[in-house]
Amino acid sequence: MIPRSRTWMFGLVLLHCACETPERNNPLDPKNSRSERRRVILAEAFVNEATRYSPFALTALDNLAAIVSPEQLVIVEHHLPHPNFADIFALAESRDRYQDLAIDNLLAVPDVFFNGSAIRTQGAHNEANAQSRYRGAVDAELGKSAHFTIEASKSVNGNALAVEAAIARLGDSDLGAFSVLAIAFEDLGTARHHHVARKIFPRQNFNGILAGEKKRAQLSAGAVTNAERLSVVVLVEQTTGTGREVLQVALAD
Repeated sequence: MIPRSRTWMFGLVLLHCACETPERNNPLDPKNSRSERRRVILAEAFVNEATRYSPFALTALDNLAAIVSPEQLVIVEHHLPHPNFADIFALAESRDRYQDLAIDNLLAVPDVFFNGSAIRTQGAHNEANAQSRYRGAVDAELGKSAHFTIEASKSVNGNALAVEAAIARLGDSDLGAFSVLAIAFEDLGTARHHHVARKIFPRQNFNGILAGEKKRAQLSAGAVTNAERLSVVVLVEQTTGTGREVLQVALAD
C-alpha cells in the first residue's frame, strides 16, 4: 500500500504533467498552429431616410439576421448626409466610411457591404428582392474561417466612450499591416432603426502580427451622446487589392 502522503504527491506529479503537455488538436486553441474561428459577418448598410428604397434594405437585413442569428451577422446602418435628402440620423463619419469602402466611387443608396469592399450589393427594388440578394452574399461568407480572435470591452465615463480590445492571430501564418477600428451604434427600438451608427472611432494601425501573437488596441471616441446606450462592434481590417477586407469582428462587452 502507498502511504497517503505519497499518494497525494503522486497525484500532484500527474496533475503537473497534464498541465505542461495539453493536447493541441483543438481548433479553438490559440496555441494550436491550425486553430481558427468562425468568421462573423459584418453588414454595413449605407442608407438615407428620405430615399424610397432604403427601408427595403434595412428590413431585409433584419429578417436575414433573425434567420442566420444576430451573433453571426452583425449589422450597422450608416445614414448618409445629403443636401437634398434630409436624414436626422445622418453621420458625417459614415460618409467617410462609405468612400473608404466604395473604391470605385460609384455611390448610390441603399448600398450594403459584407465584410468589406469586395462583397457589395447595391440597390433594393423591394424587400424580397433585397433579402434574396443579401442571402447570397451572406452564404458566400458563412463558410469562411477567421484567423483572428477578438476580446473587447467598452467603458463609459460620462459621455466619453472608450474601447479596449485584445487581438490574437490564430493559425500558422503571419499577417502584414492591418488596422483595428470600432463603430458605435444604437438600437432606437423601432423598425429599421435597430443599428444606427452614432460614432466611428479613429482606427489604430499595426505594422503586422506574427502567428500566435497578441496585440492590444485602445480606441477612444471622445464625447458621444447617450454613450451608455450604445453597442460597439470592433473589427480587424486589412487593405487589399480590392479595397478594405474585414477579417473578423466582435461586439464589445
